[in-house]
Amino acid sequence: MVQVANPGIVPEERTLAALTHLSGLAGYLIPLGGVLVPILIWVVKSESPVVSSIAKQAAFLNFVVFLLVAATAILWITIILIPVVVLFWVLLGLVAIALPVVGAIRASDGIYYRYPLIGIAPR
Repeated sequence: MVQVANPGIVPEERTLAALTHLSGLAGYLIPLGGVLVPILIWVVKSESPVVSSIAKQAAFLNFVVFLLVAATAILWITIILIPVVVLFWVLLGLVAIALPVVGAIRASDGIYYRYPLIGIAPR
């Protein structure tokens, strides 16, 4: 496995990078906002490799969370697995909130934060 150096975030982009991490949380206020807002930032700031890759991560995180919720919703059919599904959804919700918040804090400190398992490095 090749280790990629963790790029820093220049001071001019730190605020936008932090807001881009938090843009994934827009879905809690606006339907589909958790995917649309990061995609909009990705398109508008495509010349910035750091901000655009953070926007890709934010959009992909929300897409994966949606797919996991949809896939486990099928388990509601089996009455016995409902408590397991509810616990999974609570844990998934905590992760979906914690990752963008941690990313925003790191971005404000000038550190590029790559989400575990689904994160990408800027090109």
